[in-house]
Amino acid sequence: MIHILGVGLRGVDSVTLGEMRILSKCEKIYFETYTSVSPGETANEISSITSKHIFPLGREDVENPSELLREGADHDICIIVTGDPLSATTHNQLRLDAISAGVAVNVVENASILTSLPGKAGLLPYRMGPPVSLPFLTERFSPRSVLDKLGRNRDMGFHTIILLDLKDNRTMYPEEAFSYLKQLEEKHGIGVVKNDSLFVVASKVSQAGESLSYGTFEKLSKISWKASPSSLIFPADLTEKESEFMGLFCTKVE
Repeated sequence: MIHILGVGLRGVDSVTLGEMRILSKCEKIYFETYTSVSPGETANEISSITSKHIFPLGREDVENPSELLREGADHDICIIVTGDPLSATTHNQLRLDAISAGVAVNVVENASILTSLPGKAGLLPYRMGPPVSLPFLTERFSPRSVLDKLGRNRDMGFHTIILLDLKDNRTMYPEEAFSYLKQLEEKHGIGVVKNDSLFVVASKVSQAGESLSYGTFEKLSKISWKASPSSLIFPADLTEKESEFMGLFCTKVE
C-alpha cells in the first residue's frame, strides 16, 4: 500500500498520532520535495522520531512513479507531503496511477496554505476564488493568463491566493512576485494590478517567524522581504468585517 501523508504547515508539529502509527509500520518513507517547502529540519526530525531513513522524492520520481508502484504493490510505503496531499494535481495523479495499477492507496489529509491563509488574514473563506500560480518569468514565457484570472476573480467579488513558484528549494520571494506582476502588466496592459491595488504578503504561515502584512502594491513592492515560503493574496473589495479583521490580524505597510 502507498500511504500519502500530509504534514500540514508546521513540519513535524503537524504530524498526527495516526500518521505516526502509519510511519512506524512502513518499510520505506519518502519525503516529497517537489510541490512545496517544509520547515527546514522536518525530514530530519521525522527520521529521528521514527528511527528510519527518509528518502527524498523529486519531480521525476512522482511523475514517473513506476518504482513507487512496484514497491507499494508488495510493501507499505509512505510519501510525506507538505500541506495537504490532494491540494496538488501531482498527488491526485499518483493516486490515480496507483489505483489503475491495482495498488492500494491511503491518503491522510492535513492543513494547506489554501485552507489556512484566508482565515489567518481575516478574509472569509467562502469569498475565495480559484488560486492563481505565479511562475518565474523569462523572455519567452510571460503568461497573460495570470492577470486574466486575477481580474476574473476580482470582478466576481472573489479574493485570490497567489501561489508563488518554487526554485532552488525556496518559493519566489514576494519582491520577485511584485516585479513579475509589474512586468506582466507592462507587457499585456490589462490594468488589473495597479499601484493602489491592495495585496497581502504572507510568509512562513503557521511556522516560526510567521508574517502577514497588507498594503498597496506600490508600498509592498518596495520592501526586500527575502522570505520563503511565501504567498500573496489579491483581495476583492473587502466587507466591513474583513476590513476590521485584516486591520487586527495583519500589519499595515504605509
